[in-house]
Amino acid sequence: MSHLHVFTGNKSVLNFNLNSYTTKADVLAAVDRITYLGENTNTTGAFRLARLEVLEPSYRERPHAKRLVVLITDGTPTNDVDRLGTEVAAVKQLGASVVAFGVTDRVICYHTY
Repeated sequence: MSHLHVFTGNKSVLNFNLNSYTTKADVLAAVDRITYLGENTNTTGAFRLARLEVLEPSYRERPHAKRLVVLITDGTPTNDVDRLGTEVAAVKQLGASVVAFGVTDRVICYHTY
């Protein structure tokens, strides 16, 4: 894997690129520096950003590498919920697999895309 991107808060942003770090300890330290914003759960925006900026063929350094989106969420999607299924389907259309983990008891597991 050459890219690791984290999307947080109301506005989805790319927090860091895995190529910026050379050791597992460096990656874990970078993850630890990501602050919890206490904002909404913009799952739709995260999938949109993954589709448009991370999974695009022009962005990928290793075109034959497997595409994987890992979603770690603290709750139920709150922004553009009606578009979430469309964004997940578009990510899968690009050949990406999606794995999701809920990390609080606020996660409701009724979404299947």
